[in-house]
Amino acid sequence: MGQYSTGKTSFVKALLGKAYPGMYIAANASTDNFVAVMRGGTEDETPGTALVNDLSKPFHALREAFGDNFLQRFRGSYVSSGAEVLDNLVIIDTPGTLDAGGQGREYDYPDAMAWFARRAALIIIFFDVNKTGVSVEMSQVLKSIHGNEEKIRFVCNKSDTVNPTDLSDSLGGLKFNLGQSLLCPEVPKVYTTSLDTLDDTYRTDIGTETFSAHKKELLVDIERVQKNTFARKVNLLDKRSRMVRNHAFFMMKLAEEKANCLSLFHRSLSTEDRKRLMSSIPHLYQRVQQEQEWAANEFLPVTNLQGKLKPEHLDRLPKLKRNKVSAAYGGMEKVVRKLQTGDLL
Repeated sequence: MGQYSTGKTSFVKALLGKAYPGMYIAANASTDNFVAVMRGGTEDETPGTALVNDLSKPFHALREAFGDNFLQRFRGSYVSSGAEVLDNLVIIDTPGTLDAGGQGREYDYPDAMAWFARRAALIIIFFDVNKTGVSVEMSQVLKSIHGNEEKIRFVCNKSDTVNPTDLSDSLGGLKFNLGQSLLCPEVPKVYTTSLDTLDDTYRTDIGTETFSAHKKELLVDIERVQKNTFARKVNLLDKRSRMVRNHAFFMMKLAEEKANCLSLFHRSLSTEDRKRLMSSIPHLYQRVQQEQEWAANEFLPVTNLQGKLKPEHLDRLPKLKRNKVSAAYGGMEKVVRKLQTGDLL
């Protein structure tokens, strides 16, 4: 993922060793679809509406998630030969983020990116060395994928097209801009290289050691993803089970706050009650995190919840009990532990 014309699709082509069906590379915003590049029997494309109804593919949950406008911007591309990387991976080539905050898109782009990010094994975010600003829409996306930091690799691409001084300035600017946009205290590592080819060939003779080392690290990460599918799925199961438990505790806290608004003579929420409860969500998140001493990145992003929870939903909050939630999570912990040690295999 990344802003338009940063080299995302060119990198996919380099990984595959060939163009995938329907690939188009240009200096403007050329990739306007989410493209799932997969192994197939023939070189072919399939529309999103057909792809989400194919239960053999991992996209069925998208059928109702973002509406028909999104499905019109989603498709599958099948590669039948070569491209060994696809033997055990699906690559998602995403539309570039726009400078104008996504105006004109007819679906929730940051939310769609978050859907893919939660399920991805690795997220490579591209920036062009010549334009390291973080657009409004990119900032929205970075917030929406919060909680997936361990999967993310930031790339300052096309680094061999500028001199060392300009590269240093661009890298410093990019790290500053990311620091302003990310919901984490430390600025992440940024890989400086050029990914239009997997070979160690560059358009300069200066700094090539770093370019080569960073390119190798990314390729090793991709290879590791291919080999460690079982461990990754167990870790994802463990992480998501904690998020479910933590979200349940937050919903219980919200129900407690709702109960405090009611009395014998005040049996339903007023408009002011609803506004107060909705505005208190970030504070309640912090209270649960502090009381239970749980990390913030093990909760659903509060901005996502605020975007989905409506005032009318407060009338039908789930009736949860702490001991039952804890018992259910304890059972899941035992299963995950056995999976990690191989006792269930």
